[in-house]
Amino acid sequence: MIENLKKNLSFKFTINELSGAFGDWGTLVPFIIGYISIVGLNPAGIFFCLGITNIVLGIRYNLPLPVQPQKSIATIAISQKWSANKVISTGFGTGIVWIILGTTKILNKIVRKVPKVAVRGIQLGLALILGWSAALMLYNDYIFGIISIIIILIFINRKKVPTAIILVFLGIIFIFFSNQLDFNNLVFDSPILFQFHLPDPENLIIGMLVAGIGQIILTLTNVMIATISLIQDLFPEEDHNINANNLAINMGIINSVSPFLGGMPLCHGSGGLAAQYAFGARTGGSMIFEGILEIILGFFFSNFLFEIFCLFPNGILGAMLIYTAFLLGKISFTDFNWKSFPIILISALCCFFINITFGFVIGLFLFLSTKKLFTHNNE
Repeated sequence: MIENLKKNLSFKFTINELSGAFGDWGTLVPFIIGYISIVGLNPAGIFFCLGITNIVLGIRYNLPLPVQPQKSIATIAISQKWSANKVISTGFGTGIVWIILGTTKILNKIVRKVPKVAVRGIQLGLALILGWSAALMLYNDYIFGIISIIIILIFINRKKVPTAIILVFLGIIFIFFSNQLDFNNLVFDSPILFQFHLPDPENLIIGMLVAGIGQIILTLTNVMIATISLIQDLFPEEDHNINANNLAINMGIINSVSPFLGGMPLCHGSGGLAAQYAFGARTGGSMIFEGILEIILGFFFSNFLFEIFCLFPNGILGAMLIYTAFLLGKISFTDFNWKSFPIILISALCCFFINITFGFVIGLFLFLSTKKLFTHNNE
């Protein structure tokens, strides 16, 4: 037990871990901006809850396993201009559901029975979704996008060069030198008081019906299946203590507590893991770095940080996102064979054009329909 504890506490606080801490900002930043500017959530609450969660999970698992916004809820809430209370009420509702599912211990059994080919379809589908989002960002800011992609290609395999940090500083320098933001605005905010919220039963029911149930199905595929599989792919030598049940309980606790402090609905996800890994993260040190930074920014620089995020070049975020998409796509071809490729491709295209849950169901259906063929080939 002592040896396992020592191993779990062997964090790395290197420049590469710090670089990896910025890796998932390409997907994180757009949702934060929407939640603050459109929904009206308090920046302090968002960043404090993010920071605490990342630090606790970094210590708990010692892996780059950052939390991300629950994307279905975020997309609907921002596009429909939900109230802040409806968002936090819906997040609280998903938290209760995940606690119930996690404590019943049935999720591990479900995940173990999911065929690998169905998981590969989800991974490729996520790569296509992230790649398309990146392409839109690059289209609107192609000059910075090209420069950023060149930087990534030059430095990404040089472990001592923190590629993500270089890109973040490049964006900040551009903002300052383009006179879009004045250095005089870089001042300490007085510590912002939290805006405490109580979930409203009516908002909870409406929010769960409109977005929460779909989010739970999406999370089941993207987290319970794709994330666990990705951990096994990226860290095959590690004896990690991660399974579907404890990930569900994590998300349940997070979303049962953070809404009261004004935090946005959060979940694990394979995209955040892939992004931090792509830019150098290998231990929980990256999450501890990110968490400390988010807490400091949330308490003392939240208004200034929001301005930075709003002005940050889309081309840089797009380049970071497209590299993450490339890594996910590459992983989806692990143990590749041509006979399973049509199922993977069809599933991925369904994920891209419809949604991840539908793509997963189609992939699973196609696999089961051809199960005898796969069994014959494995004999």
